[in-house]
Amino acid sequence: MKQATSALISYLTNNNNAVVTDLYTFALVNGQIIRVMDYPLANLIVPSANLPGSPLNSSGGNITFTRGPKFGRSKVSTKIGIEPSDLEVNVYAGSTDLIGDLSWQALTVVGGFDGCTVELDRFFFPIGGDGINGSLNVNLGGIVWFYGKVSDSEISRSLVTFKVKSLLLLLQQQTMPRRLFQTGCTHIFGDTMCGYNRFDGKNALGISTGVGHVDITALAASSQTDIVCASVGSSANYTLGSCTGLSGQNAGITVGIVSFATSTVVGLSKPFPYPVQIGDTFRLLPGCDHTSSTCMNVFNNLLRYGGFDYIPPPELSV
Repeated sequence: MKQATSALISYLTNNNNAVVTDLYTFALVNGQIIRVMDYPLANLIVPSANLPGSPLNSSGGNITFTRGPKFGRSKVSTKIGIEPSDLEVNVYAGSTDLIGDLSWQALTVVGGFDGCTVELDRFFFPIGGDGINGSLNVNLGGIVWFYGKVSDSEISRSLVTFKVKSLLLLLQQQTMPRRLFQTGCTHIFGDTMCGYNRFDGKNALGISTGVGHVDITALAASSQTDIVCASVGSSANYTLGSCTGLSGQNAGITVGIVSFATSTVVGLSKPFPYPVQIGDTFRLLPGCDHTSSTCMNVFNNLLRYGGFDYIPPPELSV
């Protein structure tokens, strides 16, 4: 059931007209939250109590939504039951519509919106008051209209389209059976089933392996896709791992590692959104190729190996 403030319920019960605007909240995976609105004002300050039931805007106090680019979206349907729905959001962003130093298109290209959570709120004002048919001093509150995660995005020169899937879709993505018999390990490296501590470099039994986090400093010739650093002795163990910015403009942003050439060049799976400056620091966490030899010889964690190396190939199965 959708929640609403008592003021909004009372107003809609006794009035046929209201000013309505859309509020968009984008929660990126790096922790950054973008709040924009489809309303002709620079800023809109909303008490969090006026957004009851909001997953992303219920922290208390006042929340500020800034005027963003023009938005368009598909219709939202509400049904009884657990049928998942989706939402298509069109962002008509120009060169002056920026998120920090990046345009909406640039941030989308580098994966900034991958897996981000989106909340759409419908916000109501009474008729009359400030010259644009709505009174900002007497806002009635809002209703959470849609909530989900970005599943896909498309980019053009002046348009970014996000396809947002309802979280109910997760109920359809349960893998059955839970475990599969295959040669490669099915655990996620570092999860509860694996038990390896990627930060401290300890296996599931708490025994140190010496392969944990490493902090590096960017040297000359570093770029957004390749970070040059001092030699890291066990560099091969960080391929398929992760690289997180600790300082500079990319602080808090994590990307994957696809190579570690000559122990001094970290090759990234996608570029950092901001330029890498000399002296910027990054934290590397090891990766795993999910083979028994790596699990045994590198991470000393064979007791938690989740693969079956000696299972026959499918063509020999009965």
